[in-house]
Amino acid sequence: MNTPALETEHLILRKFTEKDIEALFIILKDEEVNKFLPWYPVKNLEETKKFYEERYISKYMQPHGYAYAICLKKDNFPIDYINVDMEV
Repeated sequence: MNTPALETEHLILRKFTEKDIEALFIILKDEEVNKFLPWYPVKNLEETKKFYEERYISKYMQPHGYAYAICLKKDNFPIDYINVDMEV
């Protein structure tokens, strides 16, 4: 199963959806947060949508994967992300 939803008392970990593009933009545009990642911060919603399609939609189409939006349970709004790769 690919990216099964997980819940704790305060968080929901789930797949990103197209409805999350604005939240993903807020996360990905932050230069300080993304300083050491292998991509540059996005500049607009168009770049964010492309990032979402290339990095998340393609990942979700694979048989197995773990690419989560980390959301506060109170509003289910993405505040961060985590991706786990299990390459052998």
